[in-house]
Amino acid sequence: MRPLAETGTRGTAFWLLVVASTAGYVVNGASTPVVPRVATDQLGADPAVGGLLVSLAGFVAIGAMPLAGILSDRLGPRRVLLGAGLLAAAGLGIVLVALSVPSLAVSRLVFGAGNAATATALTAWVVAEVPVTQRSRALGLFGLAVWIGLALGPVVGENLYHSAGHRTVWVVAIGIQLAGLGVALLTRGGSAPVHRSPARPAGAGLAAVLRAVVRPGAAGLVAWAAEGFMIAFLIQHLVGQGVGAQGLTGAANVFTVFAASVVGVRLLLGGLPDRIGPVRTARGALVVLAAGLVVLAVAHDFPTAAAGAVLVGAGYSPLFPTLTILSTRTLDDRTRATGVGVFSAVTSAGYAVGSLVGGVLVSAVGSGWALVVLAALQLAAVPALGRHDGGGTGRDLRAR
Repeated sequence: MRPLAETGTRGTAFWLLVVASTAGYVVNGASTPVVPRVATDQLGADPAVGGLLVSLAGFVAIGAMPLAGILSDRLGPRRVLLGAGLLAAAGLGIVLVALSVPSLAVSRLVFGAGNAATATALTAWVVAEVPVTQRSRALGLFGLAVWIGLALGPVVGENLYHSAGHRTVWVVAIGIQLAGLGVALLTRGGSAPVHRSPARPAGAGLAAVLRAVVRPGAAGLVAWAAEGFMIAFLIQHLVGQGVGAQGLTGAANVFTVFAASVVGVRLLLGGLPDRIGPVRTARGALVVLAAGLVVLAVAHDFPTAAAGAVLVGAGYSPLFPTLTILSTRTLDDRTRATGVGVFSAVTSAGYAVGSLVGGVLVSAVGSGWALVVLAALQLAAVPALGRHDGGGTGRDLRAR
């Protein structure tokens, strides 16, 4: 098998990494919605506790992702990936040993650290080894793993939970996590440190990373807060609004519609940042995302929920590649993986805050109003991206 650096997005190596990334997101999507269900249905906790448990993975990821980026810069993504994948599987296994609110908390912390570091190492691997002229396209295709995982994961988790209980969910999730790790390790490359240039003072590198990440990070924070809320509470919200719990038009399949929208829009409009610039693309995406959240807030049947999911998917479609490029385009190969890690940490912070504060909002004002609040935050983040692309269009980025 030829290495990723030679074959780019057309080679088997790239698609093995996409499969490995998809496995990680399937595991997250399958296991996360089960956590608040188990906490409330079997352990007697209220929704706020369920939201807190979900958020723990996001909070620990805030530290794990930058660390994984730094280690990928210095040790190579493959070594980081191996340790992270095993850590994530171990975290899932904790719930099989003992089921309680404390054990769920420890499980979420360990799994969250491993799963987050896995995602960062895989992204750093792609950013480091895909040829520069293919990087924008590669990130767009690689990012589909998030949404494929989000489409399949909740459906897998929900059906396993109803048909075989929560223990089966954890067993299957561990198997998928380890299978994804095995697929990634089949890929050549990823062993060398990401940076090959002379080192510079650590403070200067960190300052450059923070300057690069601050604006796209603000947008990523609120966008991923909405995702964190949806993956934890959207099924419960829709069931409470009258959407069926199972079946072809069940609430879990809204995620399938959502993911199909992301994939379809990305395939149809993947070149949009090249034409209008990444900043304009991201600003428009946040507005569309906000509209979708409002539709989901008022949905009382599957067709309306599906329409909201289409809008949400269209909004999310360009955000991962566009915001990742905006976070790394001014960085060199000594700090690029660190930039990926810091940006990923910001999105994890959003994910954690979305599930934590979302649980509080659900308890206080209901899930519908919580979605409205999240929609307002998307609109508030639009000005943070600035008005112009600063001369850096998508085409410019791919030539750098």
